[in-house]
Amino acid sequence: MKIRDALRISLKNIRVHRKRNLLVAVVMGVIFGLIFAIHLWFQGLENTYVDFAGRATDGKVIVRATNDQNEVAVEQEAILATRQEIIEDIETYGGEVMSGAEELGMFGSVVLSEEIMAGAIEVDPAKVPEGYMPILASQLLGEQLLERNFSTDGRKLTQKQSDYSQYRDELIGKAFTDKTGAKYFVVGLTSGNFGVRNLSFKLLEKDNDNLLNPVLELVATPNGMPVIIDNGKRESWMVGKQQNDSLIDRLDDLQQNTEVVFAAFPDDKSVYEYFRNGKGSFINVDFSGRTYAVSIVAGMSPEVQYLMRGIKIVIWGITIALGLVAAVVVIFTSIRLIDQDRKNIALYYSLGSTTGQIRAIYLCYFLELMIGAAVLAFGLASLLVLIFSFANQELLTIQAELGFNLVDIIGVVWYGINVDIFMVMMFMLLMAPVCIIVNEARLRRE
Repeated sequence: MKIRDALRISLKNIRVHRKRNLLVAVVMGVIFGLIFAIHLWFQGLENTYVDFAGRATDGKVIVRATNDQNEVAVEQEAILATRQEIIEDIETYGGEVMSGAEELGMFGSVVLSEEIMAGAIEVDPAKVPEGYMPILASQLLGEQLLERNFSTDGRKLTQKQSDYSQYRDELIGKAFTDKTGAKYFVVGLTSGNFGVRNLSFKLLEKDNDNLLNPVLELVATPNGMPVIIDNGKRESWMVGKQQNDSLIDRLDDLQQNTEVVFAAFPDDKSVYEYFRNGKGSFINVDFSGRTYAVSIVAGMSPEVQYLMRGIKIVIWGITIALGLVAAVVVIFTSIRLIDQDRKNIALYYSLGSTTGQIRAIYLCYFLELMIGAAVLAFGLASLLVLIFSFANQELLTIQAELGFNLVDIIGVVWYGINVDIFMVMMFMLLMAPVCIIVNEARLRRE
């Protein structure tokens, strides 16, 4: 008997026992559909987050590294890194030191090139009036310049979006002078958020009790620094007179060895390797042996990636638990199906079939059942995840705008395919030979 004959006979069994086979496929489809839905949804969320967080910098990640002892969370006896050691550590993981970057002004703004922050610039920095610093404003800076608090607490969803639009209209393209005499011209918004500190829907709708909120609340939105765009007119900028000069002088005396380095990583993967294996200490994740402090100026935060990987571990725990339940159901179902087919098996033997050929028939049979269940599961999961995104489209769109300081977002879909999906599918297909092994004695001639 050839494989083609085994396939033909197994397909005939599928058609003859259509009702029972459909029931098996549906049960498996529901269990694995839940698994697929979790993976598709979370991968879509992650893809969307990475996209939105990296739009201002076209995927690059800008970091600030310092050996300021007030910022480094290490033991007192630890020796802090020198500037050269910080640079070498950054370059080891693909980072490039930005020689022209510096901190400027009372708001801790960072001077960066126009090319680096091109995705956030909405007004041409070259057209900024003489003496004004072209700046991408954070919410804190924007509220200081406007002398107004834009708290969104207690506001309805559409009111929050309206507040954000008003905030943008009053800020972008306008000139301001702060109390120190520094002159700013706002050319866009920094890689941060507008009063939406994480992805929980409760921050947008107070009465929203979505079951996903506990997970979404863990995912913080970007909180980037204000960025001054170097438009080639730095010598004319009015940076203002610093206040409390005597205090600043004393701090300078205490921190005369303090170094600050700004660097750009080409993508979120390289900065994550730096985060995990470098010597820099990040604010929210404490690793031992770190000798200088690192914060994110703009781009995808590796701390958020670290959190998402932790959530994925939990998801895989759920996947394994549900997979084991499904495996038990499949095995016991296969035993029942083989018992129901004893007359057919005896008939195959009477027609001269060997044990190996009968194994091939039922291997094809179980493979076909699992393929059908996989297709059904993936289809149901895709439908469920897409319905979630489309049903919450207004919410997701406003969340994207306020959570990432974006504008004119069209279509937010938390749906993504990754290798995990194919691993689960392979597990489903592997259940077919497992069923043959479990039913080895039942498939032999009586």
